[in-house]
Amino acid sequence: MPLRARLYHDSSAKNLDLSEISKYLVEKDIFDEVEVRESFLKRYGNPLRETAEKLAAVRVHNLETQKRNFKISNSEVQFEKKLIESDEDRITGALYDGFRLGKVFTDLIPEDEREEFYLHVVFTDRFFGTWKSETRRYHARVSVYGFPSIISTTGIVDAPARPKGFYRIEKHEGDGHRYNLRVLGRRNEFEGDFVDYDDKRLTEIMKGYVMQAAFYHLSSGPFCADKRCRLYNPHLQENILSAQLTSPEFCAKHQSILERLQEKASG
Repeated sequence: MPLRARLYHDSSAKNLDLSEISKYLVEKDIFDEVEVRESFLKRYGNPLRETAEKLAAVRVHNLETQKRNFKISNSEVQFEKKLIESDEDRITGALYDGFRLGKVFTDLIPEDEREEFYLHVVFTDRFFGTWKSETRRYHARVSVYGFPSIISTTGIVDAPARPKGFYRIEKHEGDGHRYNLRVLGRRNEFEGDFVDYDDKRLTEIMKGYVMQAAFYHLSSGPFCADKRCRLYNPHLQENILSAQLTSPEFCAKHQSILERLQEKASG
């Protein structure tokens, strides 16, 4: 069967161009069809209150436990409804359990697009994390790969660690408030060293993450140990920039896998 990719724009990021990412994916010659769609949740989220309740239920209220021993408030449900309905800035500060969020999205995909030859990728404002048993706490993530794959335009900014000096300045000069005006005045010292909101490089960086989703779906996995490969999964901002903005795009191993996928798609 022909491979089909669906890219969903659930992010308010002004510099995220899914049309450009779609063209990039088409140029890789592994999908027969790539379609850009508007909001995943607006498309598939009805009945709205039911979806809002499910989203509120997968929020993380305590970073140090996986237990879901909290009641969902009506205000949380109403807030989730507004997030779905709004086209405005939707960054909320809430943290979601990434795998549970993925399950909510999976259940919304219609039956006729659940076949394995479909790749669904949702770009979202929602900030999510995954539980790490070694540290017994949640850790923020940029992406969670599955069906669909979810990529956070908030996570790309706030999940990977920024330069040490940046955090020191924020805490010392801004009294711990990240966007204190005094801090913003010093952020220029680190300009270009990390991904920021509405970063002009966002679309180019996200091309690498959509390729991670494609490799997860079609091959052995989304990640690579080579820091120079677009499939590298970094925990530092500087490594994101080097992996996504330098040439060549892929290490020798994943370039070879890509070529095999291209041959398979053309056969």
